[in-house]
Amino acid sequence: MKLLNNEFEYREWMHKVYLHLDEEFPSVFGPDELEREILRQAPKEFPCLVQLVGGESAYSLQSVQFIYRSQIEEWAKLFGIIS
Repeated sequence: MKLLNNEFEYREWMHKVYLHLDEEFPSVFGPDELEREILRQAPKEFPCLVQLVGGESAYSLQSVQFIYRSQIEEWAKLFGIIS
């Protein structure tokens, strides 16, 4: 789980953590395909938390899940941290 404060941090996280891209292992996607995937997966707002969620089987792909401020505020209320 990681806090993403802005689009730059999101793009960096996508490249390094989700897509596992670096100078040693370049993308099999073309630049346009890569950009479309990054935009398709993008969060609705910043800041947010991001985490990878495993698939149902060992061979399933992980999916990206974002947790937004409103959800965290709801949890904080349930835990009695804020009123």
